[in-house]
Amino acid sequence: MARLWYRLMLYAPTLLMALLALISYWLVRTAPPAQQGQVVVQPNKAPDYFLAAFTAQSFNPAGRVVRQIEGATGRHFADTKWTEIEGFRAQTYGEGTDVLLAQAQRSLSNEDASEFQLMGDAQVLRPARDLPGQAQRPRAVYRSAFLHVFATSEIAKSHMPVEIEIGKHRFTAQSMVYDNVAQTLELTGRVTGDIAAPPPKR
Repeated sequence: MARLWYRLMLYAPTLLMALLALISYWLVRTAPPAQQGQVVVQPNKAPDYFLAAFTAQSFNPAGRVVRQIEGATGRHFADTKWTEIEGFRAQTYGEGTDVLLAQAQRSLSNEDASEFQLMGDAQVLRPARDLPGQAQRPRAVYRSAFLHVFATSEIAKSHMPVEIEIGKHRFTAQSMVYDNVAQTLELTGRVTGDIAAPPPKR
């Protein structure tokens, strides 16, 4: 069991926090600028702006794409300050061939991007890395109907069943809480695990 927790804590931080950074950056960049001297009006539950079949990208100083978000539709609600995206897909690119992929039927984020949610077939995938001169890393996938992330406290949680794959290892649970500060992953409810045998020594 100690080996199981070690593997989970080793790969979960980059996976979940990179996704959070991706969403936060995009929302800050695309939100309409604040206007001075606006007349105070009663809250309106209807969206105040829309996006349709959109793609947003950000680049590093060398001109390389480092983040991309796609959505079928997007809506911002003035009364709650939440932004909603349907058909959410995201990619973030690190050094070399590193890439992180995320998708969900629907996503929500609050105004300052300190809290965000993925809903409906949510999946976060980090492909395996097996290149000469680089540390090997197994494929890692997190799946759930719901994932709730808090940027300030660096906590990600789900009150719904989760499936986790790290290489050939498989785990399921009824809920989870991941704390990036404490570097802990708590799986609760009916937890199952299928730990693959280690490869034979050469």
